[in-house]
Amino acid sequence: MLLVHGLLDHARNWDWVASVLSDRFHVVAPDLRGHGDSDWTGPASYTLANHVMDLADIVTALDLSDISLIGHSLGGQLALRLAACYPERIAALCVIEGIELPIVREHRKVAEAYPVRLRRWIEGQQQNRQRSPRTYASLDEAELRMKELNPGIDTETIAHLVRYGVIHRAEGGFSWKYDDACRQRAPEDAHGLDLDDILSAIRCPTLLAYGEASWIPLPPAERLARIANHSLITFPEASHWLHHQKRDAFLAALTTFLQTSFERSSHA
Repeated sequence: MLLVHGLLDHARNWDWVASVLSDRFHVVAPDLRGHGDSDWTGPASYTLANHVMDLADIVTALDLSDISLIGHSLGGQLALRLAACYPERIAALCVIEGIELPIVREHRKVAEAYPVRLRRWIEGQQQNRQRSPRTYASLDEAELRMKELNPGIDTETIAHLVRYGVIHRAEGGFSWKYDDACRQRAPEDAHGLDLDDILSAIRCPTLLAYGEASWIPLPPAERLARIANHSLITFPEASHWLHHQKRDAFLAALTTFLQTSFERSSHA
């Protein structure tokens, strides 16, 4: 099982999923480049293609096959691409809010010309170079900030995500582990020009999970139809972090999906 976290997140986001499924699966949960304990590799390197290549390198190095692949948000986008490129390796795919993921909320209905997107990316990276990492005086302060941004996530989960998501700075205080340059997605990635080709290339059973209170839009039916074997589940009163907010319901749905997928595969 390969678990892929989202933007500005880290692998320990998956601890609850891993604890439930590790008795049935060999679980691999990497930190993406520029996130968690992985190296920062520079602004120009945080492309979808490079992230997918990193995942492919993990699959090759560990000789993984019959993979149950699960991705959240950006991780869902990467999981879709990995499944499309290596259909012979992927046995089942679960994507949490990861098909049509706008770079920022305001852009989700706006088609912009490439020069506009490229200039925004350049200017954003120039600003990042001059910006010092935000520092919190204590873990409590960092937890308060995360809670403000994610009011639907319980206090215990927030504390866990912060504990593994910050680094204690030598000069004092705590800052997030991720490279802030990751926020500015490469302009080539800003709109999924090849998304239909990607979805059409996926061969494994696919579960798509969405929160009904999320800012992420549900993909249109004609786009979903490109995935040959998919099911869609939505979670009431859940937003983008539905696997935390509705953890028990999500784990139940995921477990049922995986069991059904492998039963059908064994009888095929």
